[in-house]
Amino acid sequence: MATDFEIVIVGAGPAGLSTGLHLARLAPELAARTLILEQAHHPRPKLCAGGVLPGAELYLDRLGLDMRSVASVPVHEIIFQFQNRRSVVRHEPVCFHAVRRDEFDAWLADAACRRGLALQEGTRVQRVAVQDGRALVTTGRGTLTSRVVVGADGAKSVVRRALAGRGESQLARLLEVHPPADPPPGIVGPGQALFDFSWIAHGVQGYVWDFPAPPDGQRVRTWGVYDSRVNPRVPAKSLKPTLETALARAGRPLGDTPLEGHPFRRFGRGAPLAAPHVLLVGDAAGADPLVGEGISFALGYGEAAAAALRDAFLDEDFSFADYRRRVLRHRSGRYLRRRAWVAYLFYHLRSRALIRLLWPLAVALMDRFFVDWGNGG
Repeated sequence: MATDFEIVIVGAGPAGLSTGLHLARLAPELAARTLILEQAHHPRPKLCAGGVLPGAELYLDRLGLDMRSVASVPVHEIIFQFQNRRSVVRHEPVCFHAVRRDEFDAWLADAACRRGLALQEGTRVQRVAVQDGRALVTTGRGTLTSRVVVGADGAKSVVRRALAGRGESQLARLLEVHPPADPPPGIVGPGQALFDFSWIAHGVQGYVWDFPAPPDGQRVRTWGVYDSRVNPRVPAKSLKPTLETALARAGRPLGDTPLEGHPFRRFGRGAPLAAPHVLLVGDAAGADPLVGEGISFALGYGEAAAAALRDAFLDEDFSFADYRRRVLRHRSGRYLRRRAWVAYLFYHLRSRALIRLLWPLAVALMDRFFVDWGNGG
């Protein structure tokens, strides 16, 4: 059976593009035989609050990419809130940059194409299988064969189905809305972001956010709610009333503003990450369960995957038996494990009084493992 490509990457979001870009840096001869497939066309809509933290900028720096090349809004202060307890965290030069995902992803895609990576858009992958030492990728345009397929196709990954029966990680939920104008004075400032965990007391295992966003017409902020579903004993709560109530309290009734929702795959210790000739990265593998951050970890997965791919072709060993160990020992993998630990402890707390008592510790952990991990170990 002929091989069309050495590597096929399914999905051209930050995880897939990072894998290709790091591969171009580590093994350009492999990158020249790599194809990235994307079902949409850049710039394409993507639901995401759009926070690019220092950890993400670390990987962009390694790729020689400058955040100043893409539109963003600096966030200098983050407000962490639980009921009447409010803590403000400030970092210099910024806590994070807020971007629009359609613009950010298109910027990465352009960088990949400029560095010689082949990107084929408008191609939906229907099925992935492994046969006779080759990965078969069936698309609406026909079937491709490769030595390895990398699943970077999100929480509902088609590639992940090739690993069926090897364990599943849980799905979290997000609901997002883009108000048509800036919030009233006194809610949050232009350089501030709000993480309101008060809704834990109402059954949401997460928070309501209020982030700035690069101007797009009149839209200058994004609101949303993240529900981790870390604790299965807490019944799932409808997220729309939560967001409606939060907006109303902020003087921003939802009205007819459309809501957008999507699942989010949490990182899990027993979740599948690889099989012979198959790797998973980004949301397909599992991302941050604590606050639902995806971009930093997507870029980190790409670096770990590119190194694993390089070594697999050097050794002619495509079992990827050590890929989980690679990911967990990688810098982003260490933080994933730490955030998973914090998320498990925090979202299993049921007593409001106990949460209020532990709030200073919770904020310190959020600061250490969320805001400040660009400079952490």
